Parts: sequence; structure tokens; C-alpha cells
Amino acid sequence: MLNAGIIGMGTISKYYLKGLKASNCLELVAICDTNSDFASRPLFKDYPFYEDYLEMIEKEGLDYVIISTPPKSHYEIALNSMKRGVNVIIEKPAVLNMKEYDDLLKYAADHNLIFEVSYHWQNGAEVIEFNKHYDARKITEIHIHVDDPYSDDGININDDKIKLEGAFIDSGVNALSLINLWLPFEQISINRVDTIKCPKTNLPIYAFVELVIDGVLSTIEVDWRNGINNKESYVIYEGRRIDIKHSLQMIIDGDEIIDCKKMERLETHYYNYFKNYQEGEIKKQQSYRIHSVLFEVVSRYL
Repeated sequence: MLNAGIIGMGTISKYYLKGLKASNCLELVAICDTNSDFASRPLFKDYPFYEDYLEMIEKEGLDYVIISTPPKSHYEIALNSMKRGVNVIIEKPAVLNMKEYDDLLKYAADHNLIFEVSYHWQNGAEVIEFNKHYDARKITEIHIHVDDPYSDDGININDDKIKLEGAFIDSGVNALSLINLWLPFEQISINRVDTIKCPKTNLPIYAFVELVIDGVLSTIEVDWRNGINNKESYVIYEGRRIDIKHSLQMIIDGDEIIDCKKMERLETHYYNYFKNYQEGEIKKQQSYRIHSVLFEVVSRYL
């Protein structure tokens, strides 16, 4: 087993536990955050806690770090970790521009290290079930809608969510990672990018993006204004509509309803990711293409 430490104990980190305990190659040995009073600390009471990730790396002899901090901090933490010979698994988005992404990929390759981005949406129970039963080559349209409750007034992004860098960077990368399970991203055109920006931050609180990816019309809509949490997609498949209700972990194909729920949604995502993680199985090209499209869209609304 390889020793792993978590850097960043925010909302998502609590979902790692079950998956890491089921992992065949990673063993959690320590945790780190600049805030010693994080909400999920009781769940991690059996693990040594550090406020300095470099101290954690040195004292715990880590093979891996799992980085779950705000995106602006990713580049520095990932590079400093790799400079100490540690492999990196990082929450999406990996960084906030392609130069930083290129730099980290090159450093990892030059030093025989792993630099991997975790795309948790790809591990949803309903996504896995869809891929078992349907042939992606028969999809002719893809439409994804995301609501997150990240604004109390419907106008401004809540202060504690500003660090997510806006609606499209945070959720658009999830949507793109889902589409990339079905399409190789060989030919991409961006037809339309519409945003509504938060006056306080100038970051998008709403985004609508229309793309044609490998000949397939694909739309992504992210809305943080409505105070609700709901993720759903639909595809046109052999001329009919199939709904994928991500929040409900359910597929609706005409009169057929496939209920995939066995545990809480995000717990499912990270359980599947870490349980099935195999060292060295990195989809570098797919991840690179996801980020390339992400930042090309962002360049349209900056």
C-alpha cells in the first residue's frame, strides 16, 4: 500500500474516507489544513493532523498527496509536492490556466511522477450504469444542467464560494468530464457562450455554453442563482430522449426507470474513484483536452 495524505479538509474531503478505506493501493495516513477546526474533523480523529503540508510530507513519508484546496492554490501545492518526490491526485480543475497545467505535466513526466486530476462526476452510479447499457456512438445530442445554491440573493456569489472561481470553472469542468466519457474531443467548436456575472466579483454566477464536439451538439448550463442543488442531463439517443438525473442517481428512458442509488451521491463518486484507482492508469490526453476546452470557454467571457 502507498501512503497518502489529504491537503485541504473542506466540504469534499469527508467523502474520501469510505473510498480510501476500500482502496487496493492507497492508504490514508495523515491530513492537513490551515484551519484546525474544520467541520469534518471528528471523522478524521484517528489520523495525524498537520497545518503545514510540507511538514506532513516529510514526517509521514508520503507517496501521494490528494489536493482538495481552492483552485488558486493548486499549482503551488502540486509543484512543491512533486519537488519532494510525491505523486499528486488533484481535485478538478487542476489549475486555472493551461501554462500551469503544462508545467505540472512536464515536471511529472520528467521526474517519473503521477499527476492526475480526479473527475468525480465520471464515477456517479447513474453514469456508470448508463455506460453499461448504452452505446455512446448512438448519442446525437448532449444537454447538461447544473443548479448549485451558491447565492443567497440571486445576484451575488456567496462569500464562501468565491474561491470556486465562478459557475463555469467549478461546474463546467464536471460537465466536460462527463461528455468526455462519450466523445473523444477530437473536433470542437464553441458556438455560444453566455454569462451573467456577479457584480461583486465579476465572476459568472450563470453560464450557458453551446459546443459541437465530434459532430455532437452539446450544451452546458450552470446556474447558482436559485438556491437549489440539482444536477441533470439528457441525451438524444437513437432519436429518443434519455434523462440522467444525477442528483437522484436515476436514469429515465421512456417508461423505464433505473434507480442506481446505493449511497449518498458524492460519497458514491469518491467511493468509486478511490476503490477503483490503480496506480499508473492515468488518462493524460483526455484530461488535457477537458482543460483545454474549459479554458477556451473561459477566455470567451473574461
